[in-house]
Amino acid sequence: MIYSETYRIRNYETDPEGRLWLSALANLLQDAADCHANQLGVGRPELLAWDLAWVLHRLVLSVNRWPRLGESITLETNPSGEERVYIYRDFRGYDSAGKLLFTATSTWLVLNLSTRRLTTPAPEIKRLFEPYRHLEHLPRPSGKFPAAPGTWTYQTTLQPRHNEIDANLHVNNGVYFQWLLESLPFDFLATHHCHHVDLVFKAEGQRGETVQVLSGPVGPNRFVHRVLNPQQAELVVALSTWSGPEAS
Repeated sequence: MIYSETYRIRNYETDPEGRLWLSALANLLQDAADCHANQLGVGRPELLAWDLAWVLHRLVLSVNRWPRLGESITLETNPSGEERVYIYRDFRGYDSAGKLLFTATSTWLVLNLSTRRLTTPAPEIKRLFEPYRHLEHLPRPSGKFPAAPGTWTYQTTLQPRHNEIDANLHVNNGVYFQWLLESLPFDFLATHHCHHVDLVFKAEGQRGETVQVLSGPVGPNRFVHRVLNPQQAELVVALSTWSGPEAS
């Protein structure tokens, strides 16, 4: 009932210290969700037949310890409920000794590909998630983000590359997590590790668009982030919390 997959952390997925990149972890979560949706019969091929697609709306990730290069981790995921237009999915990651590395909870929506508008999941989709209702779920993503700082301390401008565009022809979810890192100073990233991130996807990032990534502190080792398109519309808002160097 709970989908489980083992992943080995590879060199190109790790930072200079050999720890899994935030964006790489986001991609692993996406992969596990895709695989389980396919197994349940509501994967991309099935939704495409209905002119629909899954869209990740919000992801809250909490990390106890970052996986390292060469380490094998077990990633478990399952749908954890539905409410109005929202479908919830939880993730838990474990090391080879069974210790909990991280948890993530996510909110998903269904997009009509022709109208580019959100739609209520059909009863045929919701029915597949009924067996998961009894499972204990992680806290639902909720709450508002802190107000933007008066002045953004860190800013950078980026453009999506060809390999950052997904099958729905918009910027891949994992790319936004990398963009948050790109906006912060290297010296900070070299001495701190993200242990919590809450990210909301508000609009689609398009091919060829230049985006602006803004980051500013809202407390000790705590940052609020915005990703804006050329029209200054928000694509993503996020909140990240960081800790000092971890023991090896």
